[in-house]
Amino acid sequence: MIQRPSICRKQIRMRNIIIAVIFVAGLIGSFSDSNSQTFGVYRNLATGSVEIEGKKYVLQKGEIQVPEDRDKPGSRILTLPIRIVKSKNPKPDEPVFWLDGGPGVSNISRSPAYVCSTELLENHDVVFVGYRGVDGSTILSSKKVNKAFKGLHHKMLSDESLDNIAAKIKDYIAELDKKGIDINRYTMLDVIDDLEDARSALGYEKINLLTISYGTRVALLYSYKHPEVLKRTVMIGPNPPGHFVWQPEKTDQILDLYDSLYKAQSGSDYKGSIKETMKKAFEKMPRRWSVYRLDADKIKIGTFGALYSKETAALAFEAYFNAVNKGDYSLVYLIQLFGGGITNAVGELLAKGFSADFQPGMDYRKKVRASNTVLGGNISLLFWGITNESLITMIPEEYRKCRMSSSETLIISGDLDVSTPSDYATTELMPFLSNGHHIVLKNLSHADIAKKARMTKSFLSTYFDSGVVEKSLMNSTEAIDFKPKTKFGKVKIFVAGLIL
Repeated sequence: MIQRPSICRKQIRMRNIIIAVIFVAGLIGSFSDSNSQTFGVYRNLATGSVEIEGKKYVLQKGEIQVPEDRDKPGSRILTLPIRIVKSKNPKPDEPVFWLDGGPGVSNISRSPAYVCSTELLENHDVVFVGYRGVDGSTILSSKKVNKAFKGLHHKMLSDESLDNIAAKIKDYIAELDKKGIDINRYTMLDVIDDLEDARSALGYEKINLLTISYGTRVALLYSYKHPEVLKRTVMIGPNPPGHFVWQPEKTDQILDLYDSLYKAQSGSDYKGSIKETMKKAFEKMPRRWSVYRLDADKIKIGTFGALYSKETAALAFEAYFNAVNKGDYSLVYLIQLFGGGITNAVGELLAKGFSADFQPGMDYRKKVRASNTVLGGNISLLFWGITNESLITMIPEEYRKCRMSSSETLIISGDLDVSTPSDYATTELMPFLSNGHHIVLKNLSHADIAKKARMTKSFLSTYFDSGVVEKSLMNSTEAIDFKPKTKFGKVKIFVAGLIL
């Protein structure tokens, strides 16, 4: 009688311990399950509609969570947005994943109508997955760095300006490190892992890729890392390894081509060599237009940007003719405003561009400044004259050079493309694509070829459906109108508005 209560107490105590252990084990297990499900699970947050060429399609908006560092337990979580334009076909073929340009450009900001066509949606969903570092929960951008990119003392590419940008970038990387953000985990290889997580979460066995500019490099590395999941790839304005650095001499060659086209087409309206006029404009350039200081560096960068399209290129050429023949630098100042408007998602530039193409030991300032060309190093000097080996870790060498790929690939280039010149694709990329096709479109630049490919009915859909390259795009030659349609009086009013 005396011992029984003692035995009961021991039993009760043991029972409570067992219950507690089971509870804690279950709690830990539930946390473990929850954490494991955090990564790589697609959440559909909203379903709406979008109009494409007069037809309505279902637009799904969701998100996926991925680890910042897949090799680090307990890594930070990144939430990336996903957009899906659904085909009306109940059993569509492999989806088309869109990969936009950059680095530094969002992969979900474009209107679906820019990427999709009714022909493409006939047999394919079109999928947009946000780029880490520029879309979603962690965006690597700095107001101080963006301000530094404006340059100092109206000399955007001086050593003083470049040193100031480099210092602000170094400070920004230190700030990221304090926040636990590892800039070395925002490379193109990490982007590819994100795309793979999205593909798996969405239940796609294989996918197609529709890519432009920077996105073409992501696609190329994708074919190296996961060739088994890619069916067909279209690269518009391809960027082979090493060519995030723009070569001034190549830009000069394309200006020569513009010159020959202008001379052949203008007849009695011929005003002289475009290149020589540009040189004279810089030689005769006053310190000011009206009350505003002119910055030759920004003007050269703005001109390079204008060359992305044949229409804006023609506008820029007219600005130089006005400057030399009429002493009117108002439109040149408009180009300066454009060139000085560069903002930079610095994490994107460093992690994705520099980690792939930086050459250790290279003095980029010295190399680029050695160019004796009309526009000089401009954008290459701005972006590559600010970095060094201490800023970023390089991706493995096997992804920094071309290697053989059997992926079905269609490359579309333009012979006036200053950003991704066509001969780089011809000589450096095509020899490594055993199932590749290359189309070079005449009289088109970087933005023009994207527009042409998208607006040529059924061209892209036919390739994704069957692998057949239609002749409709190959046999066309675009004319260049060297007389800009924009009225210059309105442009000057626009300049005044920007200034105000």
